[in-house]
Amino acid sequence: MTYTVQSGYRAVKDVQGARQRECFRMIRDLKVPGTTKVSGWRVMLDKLPSRVNLEIRGITVPRVLCLLCEKEVETTHHLLINCEVVQRLWIKCDIWVGIISVRPNDIEKHFLSFYINGMSNKATYVWRGMWLAVVKEIWTLRNRIVFEDGQVDEEEVFVMAQLRA
Repeated sequence: MTYTVQSGYRAVKDVQGARQRECFRMIRDLKVPGTTKVSGWRVMLDKLPSRVNLEIRGITVPRVLCLLCEKEVETTHHLLINCEVVQRLWIKCDIWVGIISVRPNDIEKHFLSFYINGMSNKATYVWRGMWLAVVKEIWTLRNRIVFEDGQVDEEEVFVMAQLRA
């Protein structure tokens, strides 16, 4: 078989597709509310109406900066992974269960990294449910800022995610 750019692209897409299907299966199997699962699936598909996604769909927004940090353009990836406010939330999650980790910079890999060797299946489900809960609470906070003139409160997001998980 001869390597071509097209064959390399197909191989990468096959791996990404398999990883995404695995994430979908895991989210489906978690014991969390349906709306939380839907939020997780929308995140994996990059279908949240972030400011950039709205612009792509032709909806004009007053500004495209992240509402949490006000430093970077608000994409799904930035809002849930790269935003400095959100990174502190992920660190709080790790501290809560007593681990130190370096999280991947890819949404699917980030979700899959919520696994600890030696942890029971039940504990892993709760831990992955925590990922979904944090994502849901980040999105809720973002919407509260947009629609209710809310304020960034990391501690409230973390506590609400704990309750949700």
